[in-house]
Amino acid sequence: MELTDKRGAAHIGRINQTAHLLRNAALVLLATGLVLLPASNAKLPVSTHETILWIVAGAFVLWAAARTLDWDPPKPHERAVWWLVVMIEVAGWLVTACPRAMIERSTGALLDLDREGWRSFGTIDQAASVPAMISISVALMGLVMALDFAAGRKGRHILALAMTISGAAAAIAGLFWRSPADLRSMWHVAQIPDSVFGWFWYHGNAAAFLNLTWPASLWLCAILIRNGLRRPLQQVMLAGVAAALLTQIIAVFVNVSKMGHLMFILEAGWMIVTALLIWRPNVADLLFGFRRIMVSAVIAASLLLLGAWLGGAGEGITRWSVFAGRRFDDPARRHAAAMAVQIGIDHGWLGAGPGTFEWVSPHYSSLDSLLSGGHWRHAHNDYAQLFAEWGWLGAGLLVLVVAFPGRHLGRGMRLAFARKMRRRMSFHRRSGLVCFSAAFMAFMTHAAVDFPLQIDATRHLYAVLTGLLLAMACSSSNDSGPRFK
Repeated sequence: MELTDKRGAAHIGRINQTAHLLRNAALVLLATGLVLLPASNAKLPVSTHETILWIVAGAFVLWAAARTLDWDPPKPHERAVWWLVVMIEVAGWLVTACPRAMIERSTGALLDLDREGWRSFGTIDQAASVPAMISISVALMGLVMALDFAAGRKGRHILALAMTISGAAAAIAGLFWRSPADLRSMWHVAQIPDSVFGWFWYHGNAAAFLNLTWPASLWLCAILIRNGLRRPLQQVMLAGVAAALLTQIIAVFVNVSKMGHLMFILEAGWMIVTALLIWRPNVADLLFGFRRIMVSAVIAASLLLLGAWLGGAGEGITRWSVFAGRRFDDPARRHAAAMAVQIGIDHGWLGAGPGTFEWVSPHYSSLDSLLSGGHWRHAHNDYAQLFAEWGWLGAGLLVLVVAFPGRHLGRGMRLAFARKMRRRMSFHRRSGLVCFSAAFMAFMTHAAVDFPLQIDATRHLYAVLTGLLLAMACSSSNDSGPRFK
């Protein structure tokens, strides 16, 4: 009997070790996918678009195998997210699998399919919906994995470091790389003749990407300083992360996206206000003295302003002057959003189908004198485009996405602000909630005037950041313990 028990224990040990190795491999693959995001534009001469899809999907397979071997069911904070992911996947792929029409690519004509009614209730163009659903599915895989990996500090640090590397690469590309004329003509970015800001299709989405990554860099800097800089390696790491942070912030200002500038101000303001509210009652919890903080802030601001001006931020000021001359209004975007809402109303409960806006919009834009002169691939309002492509079903799913995971996020933020609970929530989690919640809110706001959720790079990065934020908002230990991790 004793020998049997030992064999059983050894077998369980091997299973646990295998699961541990699979989880680590999945985490490394997910982080690798994040690092490759800046070059995911499919129109680049050397694109990482398909590579990222395969890497993240492979990571998900390894992660699912590890969870199965550990017989690890969804944790309380994961259940709502898992259910939402399943609902989105089932709805999207069901609509994609049962097309009711197709688009004739050469003419743009909408051709109805002669099929039974129960098989023809979905998308108006399956060829456009399949790639869109593949991208959405891979992003949701990243969300589910990040929610699990970020339950521990190692996972949070690795994912935040990958985001920092990715953001620094995007910033450097935007600051120093200018697009060849043939790529500019393909991307149709007439308002910025010499650059589309690096490897991105549109400068507004590059700004959204950077505004997702620099808060992760700031959080890493805070963690490194908080943990002490006793060893040379820690000092080198802080110098590298701080340099990446400054580069990303400079790139946000050099980028000519007006919304990118506003969202940076929103993020910085949120971080300052929340940090003061959380730590002001106990200044000893701050990284170091208040006077040193102010001196460091002034020096950093001066370096940022100098770097941004030398990098070409003056062009952004010119664009703001032009925008002010139009009384801060953009009629074309307003009309495009209204067009998207009308498409959603006309196509009923299920919408036109995922990824079909580009092909259905010409049938509506031709009726609007303000829109008829352009080719509207996106609505410049992700919420209006969601309604156009997913219909009332998509609107309902959006409400659920905000409501259910939002409960955990709201609870985590209340714990961070509650005075009686501060001693139970670590600086690690409080600072993470402050930084990542700022990025989350700024991105959701930016999506109302641009289309970052339609671009693979920003979509995948946003999904991982959401997983990080929700994991930090939920305790990785029992609430009755002396301190949250």
